[in-house]
Amino acid sequence: RAPGINRGFAAEKWRALPRDIWREEREAARAREFSGEYRIFGSDIDPKAVEISRANAERAGVADIVEFSVADAREFSRTTERGVIVTNPPYGERLMEKREAERLYTDFGKAFSRVKGWDLCLLSSHTEFERCFGALAGKRRRLYNGMIRCELYIYKDGGSRR
Repeated sequence: RAPGINRGFAAEKWRALPRDIWREEREAARAREFSGEYRIFGSDIDPKAVEISRANAERAGVADIVEFSVADAREFSRTTERGVIVTNPPYGERLMEKREAERLYTDFGKAFSRVKGWDLCLLSSHTEFERCFGALAGKRRRLYNGMIRCELYIYKDGGSRR
């Protein structure tokens, strides 16, 4: 789904752009939305974070396709044949101490190694993430999360990596 598809933008009032272009582009974006079968799960160890995510999904109009739960990433397990995990765990800069973040990465790496057929996309600014996680990513992409320089670590087929 295109981000911001249901909200207004200040540029919609610009006289330099034809008014119909906004409606046309929204229709084009809706036509490109994925309409296949999928299941989305969202979880966090913090119940407040889960409630905030649930409220955000409501505002975005996607609450009916996302299942939320309070869960610990260190105990991750899925019985489905395949899937993709997209996560942005604490970096050890704001939400927890660096050593705590490293223990989380190590424990999550062990849990993820037991899950076959799943891919992982993980965002972190921690320079020693791969060492803590226990595996080198198949691909890495440098990007920013706000003003924080990060890497997007991409792993294919979870348990087959070790």
